[in-house]
Amino acid sequence: MSWQDKKFATVDDLLQFMNSTPTKPNVSVAYRGQSDISLHLLSSLDRLLAADMHYENRLAKETAIIVKFCELAKEFCDDTEKGYLQGPVPQDRIKALPILQHYNAPTRLLDWTANPLIALYFAAIHHHNKDGAIWWFKRNAFYDEVGKRWEKHGLRRHPEQDDGIDLNDTAFNTDGPPWISELNCLVPFPRIRVQQGFFTIAGRLGFEHGVLIADVLKKEDYGRIIIPNSWKQQILDRLRTVNIHSRSIDYPGADLVGIHLTQELKI
Repeated sequence: MSWQDKKFATVDDLLQFMNSTPTKPNVSVAYRGQSDISLHLLSSLDRLLAADMHYENRLAKETAIIVKFCELAKEFCDDTEKGYLQGPVPQDRIKALPILQHYNAPTRLLDWTANPLIALYFAAIHHHNKDGAIWWFKRNAFYDEVGKRWEKHGLRRHPEQDDGIDLNDTAFNTDGPPWISELNCLVPFPRIRVQQGFFTIAGRLGFEHGVLIADVLKKEDYGRIIIPNSWKQQILDRLRTVNIHSRSIDYPGADLVGIHLTQELKI
């Protein structure tokens, strides 16, 4: 099922709507801003792997990234992070993935935020010649519906883990089912805290998170807000007045310009 689009007549109308959207955790809405509306809700790993790659090879690539990260990054990580990266392959790869994601390694995770203004920033910061978008879904409804499907997907509850589900049970199997779930980072990274961030994770590589989320929810529980490209700079200027900018949310600023210039020389 496709995500229903919502458009606004003016920047003021958009900001009024975003500011009226509650940001308290108990309201439970997830937001994701992307500066290019044409990009699907695919993880960074799935964007890099060839669509026709054999599934066993996709899983092998993912495992190789995890192993190499654990090997090379351990000298730069604190003891809490190292506790989740014991290898060569961490015993709990699911808990390790948010750490890789935080350090920009390609993973099967997708970033979301509980703050609509943070999502608006990411929808406006890049690609000023393209429309952006904010995807949103109701987290309580998502949690309830996902919980009803674990048995169908063959995941059992573990009494020793407070009757919880262990996503490791099927996530890295060649015949694992295409579930979707929310995931939080257990390491208290400041950037994740200020961005009020969390993730979605798919049970199989190559699946678009937007399709899996839409399959779980009723149409009134998810949607997409269009951000016209001609509004982006005005949006960024207005967000700065409420202290939403690259430094306040611990997002690389001029560093990205330097990286872009370096990449241009390599082409």
